[in-house]
Amino acid sequence: MVREMKFETDRLCIESWDTALGSEQEKQAFAAELAAILTPPVLKSLPEPMQLADGEAAISDWIAARHAESHVLTIRDGNASLIGLLILAPSGDAEYPPTVHIGYLFSEIVWGKGFASELIGGLVAWYQDLGEGTQLLAGVAHGNVASANALQKNGFKQVPDHSDPDTAMFRKDTQFNFDRLYSSTAHALGAPSSEIVEFFSTLAGDGLRVLDIGCGQGRDALFIARLGHSVVGVDIAPSGIKDLVSAGNRENLNVDGIVADITNFQPVGQFDVLLIDRTLHLLSADNRVAVLRRLIGHVAPQGWVIISDEPENMAAFKEVFDTEEALWKPHMETDEHLMLQHGAG
Repeated sequence: MVREMKFETDRLCIESWDTALGSEQEKQAFAAELAAILTPPVLKSLPEPMQLADGEAAISDWIAARHAESHVLTIRDGNASLIGLLILAPSGDAEYPPTVHIGYLFSEIVWGKGFASELIGGLVAWYQDLGEGTQLLAGVAHGNVASANALQKNGFKQVPDHSDPDTAMFRKDTQFNFDRLYSSTAHALGAPSSEIVEFFSTLAGDGLRVLDIGCGQGRDALFIARLGHSVVGVDIAPSGIKDLVSAGNRENLNVDGIVADITNFQPVGQFDVLLIDRTLHLLSADNRVAVLRRLIGHVAPQGWVIISDEPENMAAFKEVFDTEEALWKPHMETDEHLMLQHGAG
């Protein structure tokens, strides 16, 4: 974890169970609390690897096993009584977005009191505040309506492709806080990609009107404007737009910045180039396609669309243009890049 994970809700206090596993005396006290929770009805809903073995060391072994594979937090009520555990298993994959598998259990004496929904709401809020764009995944046994409802109430959506006959998988994507990143880091996203540099370098001095969606601090927009083009940059992060406009003013470039959410942004007029560089993957699958369909309507005849994104998203983008095949001519296609020219004129 990047920072200490601890949060509170109206009725719950959640913190790492490391605070309860200090001295030997503390470990024994915690084991006794946990034994009172891991009753047969509670264990029945847990997967096989989390079942309690027989023997005097069963609780200690259970604690050691969870400690080795997950980040576990205690759930305590207003009286500081242990009533459950929150279990988080971050993915070992370092790629974006970071993924965390979540699970939880509650003592049967507090079932039916809405604690699960309250816990998930607090967890989502903590990750939203963290601002790292974390993807939360949770598996629920088919038939466990209460757990499914707790997730759905907090914005989780079922993911059929990751579900199986025994388990329904749910996902919630929290947002990356780009405004915080841009306000603390200059040139946070680095330089333009070689593909974008090559494309615009061949058009230097043509005075094109370019719409840069998800422009950030202007890594693409400023490079493009220095070649003699006019650029309108759009981003949801005010600090990014501030950096873009300030740099443009310093260099006397033809750059405008707009703070807007691209899911409902409506451009004014037509553009010679629509550039969407590493932005659409931050949206849901439906929103990606809807945004793209809306924006390409503002590309002028003989104009260009340039998309850079995650490889798994490119097929859906291509389908958007395939439905208007007569209007769009492919110029370049790779795993992560798509360039097309509007053929009408």
